[in-house]
Amino acid sequence: MIELHEIHHYVVVVMAAMSVMIALSNKRFLDRLKLTNDLERNEKEILEGFVSILVPARDEEDRIGQCLESLMSDPYQNLEVVVLDDNSTDRTAEIVHRCASIDNRIRLIEGDELPPGWIGKHWASHQLSEAAVGEYLLFIDADTILAQGTVKSSLYEVQVRNADLLTAIPKRSAECTAERLMFPFIDWAVYCWLPIRAAHRVKNAYLSATFGQFMLFNKQSYKAIGGHEAVRDNIIDDFELGRMTKRSGLKWVLMDGSEVVETLPYGGDLDALRGVSRSVFPALNYHLSILAVFSVVILALGFLPLLTLAEAAVSDQSERVFMFTSLASILLMGFSWFLVCRRFNHNILMVPLFPISIVVMVVVAYYSMFANAFKFASWKDRETVGRRFRL
Repeated sequence: MIELHEIHHYVVVVMAAMSVMIALSNKRFLDRLKLTNDLERNEKEILEGFVSILVPARDEEDRIGQCLESLMSDPYQNLEVVVLDDNSTDRTAEIVHRCASIDNRIRLIEGDELPPGWIGKHWASHQLSEAAVGEYLLFIDADTILAQGTVKSSLYEVQVRNADLLTAIPKRSAECTAERLMFPFIDWAVYCWLPIRAAHRVKNAYLSATFGQFMLFNKQSYKAIGGHEAVRDNIIDDFELGRMTKRSGLKWVLMDGSEVVETLPYGGDLDALRGVSRSVFPALNYHLSILAVFSVVILALGFLPLLTLAEAAVSDQSERVFMFTSLASILLMGFSWFLVCRRFNHNILMVPLFPISIVVMVVVAYYSMFANAFKFASWKDRETVGRRFRL
């Protein structure tokens, strides 16, 4: 009979096995967002629709040029690129003006003063949605690069799937140590714990993940759920917009965009840690209890099997069954990380380092909590709107 103090060994191996099963299911059911030339298209399918690509930008002189160059190379003509300069103090506007002089699909608008109760980027996105003339709204970040032909391909997917919101998991370019450790964990959390087939079929709003680097809305659907005005003070606006889409009975679709959507790296380790930490605690809905459970669970997955094997190596008292379950847990966790690294182009050498990635993310999660508690969480020199903690 299993003793109470022994249960955690079995829980860990079961959870590790679940992560592998979900990943293998997603390997089949998470479709890739491919370029139109790679699609087996019905030639009678009429591809139409004006797309507004909306880019909020604040002090983005190091990235906005690369973003716009990728959009300028897209051959789809039935589009506009609207960039909002959110009171930048650098050369952002100058770079956008230069690109606009080359490609008349690009235009720059100046952002209005930030009203009380709004997060800066959300206010910028709201203004962009008001200025857009397209039937479809594609929100991307200023550090996002799209492969040539992505607009047409994503529009095709929206029409074929009758989607109200199409979002895509981007390829995250990593240059610094923090990025190499955190980015595989972020993809692991989605790929190994969000069953895509079920997420597309059920109405549960929390069974979703939406990525602000690429959100293609039907404009009428975006307006119907309230747009960014409905998430004005929610740091994780992308996740909440996806949840609102599902709550409203509209169709949310998640695809793997790692072949066509790429986010540029942060400006170093500290910048990466601050950037990721900004959204971790809000993603846990500001719940201290969820943060505690999250920490215990992932630390147990990463270290309990290792500690059990280490104990067995120095002691004759360890039970053999726990040695087997611990070894199985380590192999299963390693395999799940291997699947993630292969799918999303992370360095395969990160697989044996997954326990370190787990520690880093726990530290980032608690830093995120303290940053919100003491109101020093900020982005682009602006404080984020704080919310009350929940137990």
